[in-house]
Amino acid sequence: MELELLKAKIDDIFDEVVALRRDIHMHPELSNEEVRTAELVSRWLTDLGIPHETNVGGHGVVATIGDPNAAFAVGIRADMDALPIQEKADVPFASQTPGVMHACGHDMHTAILMGTAKILKGMENELPGAVKLFFQPAEEKGGGARQMIEAGCLQQPPVKRVLALHVNPEMTAGQASFMPGCTGASSTTLKITVNGRACHGAHPERGVDAIIASAHVLTGLQSISSRSVSPTTPIIVTVGKIQGGTKGNIVAGQVEMEGTIRALDLETTELVKARVKEVAENAAASCGATADVYMDTKYPPLINDEATALRMLDIARGALEEGNAIRRTEPSLGAEDFAFQSGLSGNHVPHRRRPGDRASPDAAQRVVLSR
Repeated sequence: MELELLKAKIDDIFDEVVALRRDIHMHPELSNEEVRTAELVSRWLTDLGIPHETNVGGHGVVATIGDPNAAFAVGIRADMDALPIQEKADVPFASQTPGVMHACGHDMHTAILMGTAKILKGMENELPGAVKLFFQPAEEKGGGARQMIEAGCLQQPPVKRVLALHVNPEMTAGQASFMPGCTGASSTTLKITVNGRACHGAHPERGVDAIIASAHVLTGLQSISSRSVSPTTPIIVTVGKIQGGTKGNIVAGQVEMEGTIRALDLETTELVKARVKEVAENAAASCGATADVYMDTKYPPLINDEATALRMLDIARGALEEGNAIRRTEPSLGAEDFAFQSGLSGNHVPHRRRPGDRASPDAAQRVVLSR
């Protein structure tokens, strides 16, 4: 299809897509609760005559455009879930669900893919293979992509490439950015319980102050990025929540800390995790306390296939106004469960690609647009 004709077709459905987005925004659903959103998507696909499956890996929807027996397929993914945040925006389409809103753009992702489905259905006979559409649940809880992969979404026909986008409020409307290689970080949940011994505040020598110990733990954790890895290796160890103590005149017997660890490759992730455990336990011990450390890496790094990303960049430069297709050079320390779209079995965890590495020809490669 010629570019100008394609642009005209997109313009024709623009208002429809805006209406879909606003409808989804008004009715946000949390991870693994995307019942209404999935039903909306299913009705849309049914009206377009696009065969699809529902309840894939939870409330996921998988549609196929083109020959279901094709030798290969390209996948396009959009996440559907919202966040537990109270919306304060004064707009006509604000969330109608107290305490829940689409604060991360998944309403736009879903609406855009619904519009894409309509465009692709209209050019179905021109497709050299098939296109599979993945409307994914539970991105925010880190399980949706893996759940859909384990349910077989990358099979029948076999998916060789997967594309996704992420809206970015820091960019100007009409721009799109692309980044070959590692573009997003691994994400590790961190929980530390510092155990001391409570006593009356008037006699602190009789106890072990868990708050003092947690302060030493926190200070030690912040030295990991500057002393345990190279200054050119970006990592984050953030403690975002600390809770402890029972009363102002009682030495705290226990403090709970929660945070996140971010890194751009799994080797660094494992190194940092080992240092976090070592630092926490030793810092607590120096105060006479103990530390129980729990860590769970929920997202691997997101690594874009270089050839695919550069091809998409080239296409965007031909489709957008000059200067609006941007090649990013700095990865984000944000995380995305789209990183799991890296192997047909869903069991492969991507590693940080080094210069000279070659992508497996059987891997389902990823490219994130406007990330």
